[in-house]
This record gives sequence, C-alpha cells and structure tokens, in this order.
Amino acid sequence: MRSKILTIAVALCFAGGVLQPLSAQVSTKAPRSASRRQAVAGLAPTAAEQVPSGQYPTQALEELRAELLNLSDSVQEFADLAPPDLVDSDSLQEARVQIQQMPPQYLNALRQGISPSKLHNRLQLARTAVADYRKTAAATKVTGGAQRDTAGFPNASGTCSSANGTDVKRIPTGVVIAADVVFFIADGVREFAQDACKQEAVILGEGGNTSLACIIVDTVWIVAKAVDEGIHFCDDDLTGAVIDTNYARLDHIHNDLAAVQGTANTIDSHLTTVDGHLTTVNNQITTEFTALDTHVTNVDNHVANEFTTLSGLVTALVGNLSAQVTASTNKLVDGQKQIMKLELTPDGQRQIVPAILSCNGAPSGPTTCPDVLLVCSAGKCSWNNAGPLP
Repeated sequence: MRSKILTIAVALCFAGGVLQPLSAQVSTKAPRSASRRQAVAGLAPTAAEQVPSGQYPTQALEELRAELLNLSDSVQEFADLAPPDLVDSDSLQEARVQIQQMPPQYLNALRQGISPSKLHNRLQLARTAVADYRKTAAATKVTGGAQRDTAGFPNASGTCSSANGTDVKRIPTGVVIAADVVFFIADGVREFAQDACKQEAVILGEGGNTSLACIIVDTVWIVAKAVDEGIHFCDDDLTGAVIDTNYARLDHIHNDLAAVQGTANTIDSHLTTVDGHLTTVNNQITTEFTALDTHVTNVDNHVANEFTTLSGLVTALVGNLSAQVTASTNKLVDGQKQIMKLELTPDGQRQIVPAILSCNGAPSGPTTCPDVLLVCSAGKCSWNNAGPLP
C-alpha cells in the first residue's frame, strides 16, 4: 500500500511538473481526466522548441522518432521484470518496426505536442534506475534461507521475486516508480496522439489521416500499462507471500516449541521421579546415620564406663603398689639400720633385734620395723656406742 501511495504521488508530480498550454490546433478535445491532461502538458515542447509554421525540419522529426524508439525499448527493459507471459513482446517489436517506418507527416503531427528532449530526460532516468537494479540483482542473488534447527522452515516466494529468512529480494521502490514514469510517458504520448487523430482536419488539412500513428502509440501504451501493472502485481504478490510465510513460520516455530515443551515435560517427569528416589535414599541414609549415631553413643558410654572402672582399678592398684613399695622401702631402710648397728657393735656382742625379722615395714602397727639406731646414746651411733643390746 505504501509503495502504491508513493507511486501515485510521484506520478502526479511528474505529470504536473511542466504545464504548457497546448497549441491552438488541438484546442478542441474530448473530455479526459485532469491527471492525463497534466501528463500531456508535461511532455509539451517549450516555446523555444516550437515552430511557428507548424512544420518541423527533418532533424527534429528524427529526434522524435529516436525518442519514440527509446520509449519502446524502455518498455521492453521493464517488461523483463514483469511476470512471465504477461507482456506481448511481439506486438511491441512490431510497433517498434512501425515507428522506424512512420512517415514524416505522422511524426510532424506528434511533434506538435511532444518534446523529444523531455522524453529523453525522463526515459534516461528510468532506464538508469532499471540498469542499476539489474547490476545489483546479479551481484546479490537469493541463495536460500539460513540453516534452521528443524527441517521445513518456510521461505516466501513471489511470482517475480523472493525472500528467505534473512532478506527480501523485492523490486525496489525506485524501480517501481521508474516503471510508473515510463507508463505515464507512454500515456501522455497516447493522449496527445488521440488528440492529433481527432484534430486531423486542423493539423493535416482535408484528407489527412493520423490513425496509424494512434494505433502504433496505442500498442506501446497497452504494453507499457501491462508492464507497469505487472510490476506492481509482483510487489504486491511478494508482500502477500511474505505475510503468509510469516504466519507459516509462526506455526512452524509454535510446533517446534510445543515439541520442546513436550520433551521438557518428559524430562521434568523423570526429574520428579529421580527426586523421589533421592528423597527415599536420603531418608534411608538419615535413618541409618541416626541408628549409627545411637550405636556410637552407646559404645562411647560403654567405653567411658569401662575407662571409669579401669581408672578406679588402676588407682586402687597404684595405691596398693605404693603402700607395698613404701612398706618395702621402710623394711629395707630398717634392715640397713640393723646392718649398721651390727657393724657398729663390737664382735661377740652383736645381736639382731628380733622384730626386724618379723616386721613388714608398715608405717604403724604391731608389725612396724623398729629403728634400732634410736637406742644409741643421744641418738648418735658410733663404734662401741650402738646403744643397749636387745
């Protein structure tokens, strides 16, 4: 829709760009639309290009013939962009041959209201646009969409152009406008030719006939209109294909996501099952650890009790051993004192204190070993002073 609005706006600007009054000999015309009147006026020669006598020289007529051939060639160039079999190229080529053979009086009649220079300038811009597009299209061909994760990802394809997942190869807006320009030029030429045919009595005099010129330019106009409509159809067709393909792509993506969601649900179910197993294992481990902890606590208490008992036994044994060692030490010391007393007692007087033989070294009691040195005088024992004998 945007391209159509832009095309209409450009066409109106083109048609109304140069407004020149028509010559007096074609002042009586059948009614027609304002846009077509402007198209005819846009091709009208300037005052400097007009010949007061109405008869143009041969060079001026041949210039017009060359530009009419240029118009035919321009239509043919744009015909390559239209849908196949839409354009009657044979009729266009026949019209081109007829232009080459067109008599001077026909050319002179058309020259009255058509400027060759204006035709040339407008056609040159249009042909440049289509030539540039062809170079660009040849350098950047659509090679297919980008690789997708899933097969069957749809691409758009119109009658004349196509699109894939990364770009849209449609006929550019500038080329569409250029095709419009060529058509409006053909339309302006046709409109003036019809006026010339209707005013043949004024232009050529009695017996004059320009109907052949009208037929020739009508043929060019019909083909130009078909080409222009075909190019617009190509643009609209691709737009529709892109829209339909986008819906198909959304459905494709939706199905892919649904498949992924199904897989995710399956995985989630498996994970839930695994989580249940892990919970069961965790509970079992917790139970086992609790039982093991109880066993360890019981063992620890038992060991602690055993250590307490063992500690009491060891303490008692150590106490007993200490008492026995003390008694033995006391007995040993008292025995040594007895030996000392014997050594200090003169020979023939030596006697062992009987208690030494039966004492056990206890610190007190009836079995305490006596300190035989205490009987020495003043507690000092020396030779011949070992105290009284037993």
